[in-house]
Amino acid sequence: MTHNIQVLAFQRPPPTIKLDELRYSYKELLAQKTIISSFASSSRTVVSSPTRIRPLDSIRSDSGDDEGSETSNNTNYKPNDKHPCKSRIRQIRCRNLAGMTTSSNATDEIILNLPGTINGRATDLIAITGETGSGKSLLIGRVADLVTGGKASIAMIHQDKGSGSDYYTATAEMVLSLHPSHARMVKRTLQSLSIDPTTILKQGSSDLTLTRVLSRNGPRLKSSCSINTVPVPLKVIKAVGGPLLALVNAPAAAAALNKPSSRLYMLDTGVPASVLQSVRQLQSAYRQAKQHRQSLEHDLARHYLPVSMKNNDGKLWQDDRDLELLKHWVKELDGFEGRISNLRDSICASNMLVDDDDDCNMKTIIGNLEMTEWMDNDDSDWSKSSKMYRLLLDLLEEIKSLDAKIASSIQARTALSSLSSPDSAYTALSRARKLLLDATRDMVDTKGKVARSVEKTHEMLNQVEDALLECGAFLDDDKGLVATLEETRRRCSFTSEDLLEYITEWNTLSRKHGISPFQLPSCHKALRKELDGGLEARILLPKALEAEKRAMNALEKGCQVLTKERRTLCERMSKSITERLPLLGMGESRFEARLSTFKSPGYGTSHAGVDEVDFYLYHGGKKIETGEAKEGGDGKVENVASSGEKARILLAVECALPGSVRALCGSAFDSDVSSGDESAMSPVAVIYDEIDAHVGGRASISVAQMLVDQSRSCQVLSITHSPSLAALADIHICVSKTTSTGSGQQASICAVSVEGVCRQKELARMASGDMASEEAERFAKALLRDASLEERRQNATIVAN
Repeated sequence: MTHNIQVLAFQRPPPTIKLDELRYSYKELLAQKTIISSFASSSRTVVSSPTRIRPLDSIRSDSGDDEGSETSNNTNYKPNDKHPCKSRIRQIRCRNLAGMTTSSNATDEIILNLPGTINGRATDLIAITGETGSGKSLLIGRVADLVTGGKASIAMIHQDKGSGSDYYTATAEMVLSLHPSHARMVKRTLQSLSIDPTTILKQGSSDLTLTRVLSRNGPRLKSSCSINTVPVPLKVIKAVGGPLLALVNAPAAAAALNKPSSRLYMLDTGVPASVLQSVRQLQSAYRQAKQHRQSLEHDLARHYLPVSMKNNDGKLWQDDRDLELLKHWVKELDGFEGRISNLRDSICASNMLVDDDDDCNMKTIIGNLEMTEWMDNDDSDWSKSSKMYRLLLDLLEEIKSLDAKIASSIQARTALSSLSSPDSAYTALSRARKLLLDATRDMVDTKGKVARSVEKTHEMLNQVEDALLECGAFLDDDKGLVATLEETRRRCSFTSEDLLEYITEWNTLSRKHGISPFQLPSCHKALRKELDGGLEARILLPKALEAEKRAMNALEKGCQVLTKERRTLCERMSKSITERLPLLGMGESRFEARLSTFKSPGYGTSHAGVDEVDFYLYHGGKKIETGEAKEGGDGKVENVASSGEKARILLAVECALPGSVRALCGSAFDSDVSSGDESAMSPVAVIYDEIDAHVGGRASISVAQMLVDQSRSCQVLSITHSPSLAALADIHICVSKTTSTGSGQQASICAVSVEGVCRQKELARMASGDMASEEAERFAKALLRDASLEERRQNATIVAN
């Protein structure tokens, strides 16, 4: 099935309001409880205005708990800053994604432009509406998921069965316009991945293009990614794009609320940046002190001191009573080191006397020995294995092998052509010729058959004799086997007995010090350090232990301050979100954020402090004690809340703690390296996929107003079926799909920005479908009129402030 999408350019005229329409006030419009059902009886519909609850950072500011710049770490959130120059999604492009194509251009590519302003007004809230199954989530949410490193599948690539080809591709792309703060964040991310930002970020441009191309060849799926047309691995586009876009749907909300690190990130959005940064610095200082102490202990463990240098309790000597013995050991090993060095030099000198190009095993061993010093160790898991000792053992085995080969070759020559050996082949041949002569001594007929046989035998014996003499001559030749082996043996002038004496002495010294022969040079080095004033690690270790203890004490105090801030914030957060729940259709529910701590700050965590936070949801005023809830998990949001409730709770958390939605981003910042401003920075855009599902009436209007408030800190795209939210949006995109009749069953998808009468008709469709169309259009017109009045009122408030 092929889909054709037509995307129209956004041209939004400025709102015009007639004077006689001003009698419909905002509060009157929002006071009516039943909306659609009252169309037949009255054309004027009103619903009570939802209670506006301020974010926690404004509550903190009013309470005077913190002053100055430490009021909140969310320095980028400005509730009244609806400015068109902030970061945003500028363009969405896709081709053949699940069959979505368009007939409006030759490339079958869907291009959705999202202007930052229309007629001088910022377009921060974008509503995407349409019938169920029209492709809204695919066009917006799926593209965003792919360009931030989401999982791809073969089903995303449409296959034209009539083409006869097995190779198909699909493309998803988003163009972001970045504010300098987000651009700096991307730059630092690239640098942390060892990528030069200048190779990807365009000079003088604020655009960032994230592209994902899926290729299908039969059953195989291949994914390729690029940033600003520069090919990058999937992990790079995930690390760069993840923090910039947040996709909020039921599964994402459930994942964020179920994950302890995400819940704590949400809470830390409201903690002063100075407190978080201080604890991170203290954690870093403690880790460095701990690593330094461990390094010194490891250094001590790597020194192979004699067993006799330790007392019965395993501790090293602490006085100088055995200094003379230590000096004797060092002197003894110094002398042995000198003898081994002289041995090496002598072996290498004799090797230089042999001039040939033969790459034999002995030549390789001696070559390695020439470049080896007494203290050198093999590059192996056993880091203190002496390379010199191993090479001497290898050389000893090679000498023994060569000596055995030379002896065998000499014996072979003797057994073949020796005149004096009774067992040689030449002696046996002479004996055979003598016996043959004895057998034909009295023969008279010298031309008979017997004589000819004897003559033939003598000729064959002569050939054998010539072959034996030739073979013996070759063995004695300077290029023969014996000469070749002897020449290789001359590379080392030492006999195996001579070399064995050195190895035996090496083993004796090792047994004397109670260590392996492979560890003798390392032991020598440790003894020499001990004699020169003690091991540096032994001197520094007590200081390192004290420094680690001081760092731990400082970290504990810092964590206590952070825990106090978090606990206070949990109380305010619980109260604020509980007040919002009735507005979200959860009137009989109560929210509680509960903090718990670890026993020790030394426990390894990836976040600041020693705390964990759990979110609880109680229905009907029910409350479970802390111990019971902790033991059974009763009341925890991840256990009792539905998927829709989790999404709305997440929206309430974002309204209470602006910026906390970044916990849903595909790639979070490392708390150890990100600054306070970065960790509090809102995403470029938040995409809500039917977060207002299963809510209506006043709750639906409250959700819409919360999204309007959030759009003041970042761009918000909301896929919705709520006419209230669509009416308040700055841009209203309608997605529709029609199926044409014919042989191909071609589906056409159209995404347009609706205005004026078209927008009014779309709102009416959302409100009542095909029922009471005239009354629904009057209701839609009233919604648009009152949304314009509300926008003017808010703009006037911004100007006044």
